[in-house]
Amino acid sequence: MGMTKEYIEKMDVQLKKWDADFEALAAEGRQVALDARAGFYERIKTLRVGRNAAQKSFREFRTAADAAGADMHAGMEAAWESMRKALEKASAELRK
Repeated sequence: MGMTKEYIEKMDVQLKKWDADFEALAAEGRQVALDARAGFYERIKTLRVGRNAAQKSFREFRTAADAAGADMHAGMEAAWESMRKALEKASAELRK
């Protein structure tokens, strides 16, 4: 169970970081020109949908039995990697 506990703690920290990243992007959005603001917020909304999906997978992982947890690990990794890439891409695009 040690590895699962460490993994859960790692993912919990990552979710909190993403929340902080979203808040930082939202704060930047308040500073952009009015005509660009709607698109900025729409992009953040899309990212939050992905974050919510990753959080849902995380909750399922946390409640799964140890044996099932190992099977879900690969799916979790894919969801997290997808979210990480989407956030990096959106951040880069929104900060141009």
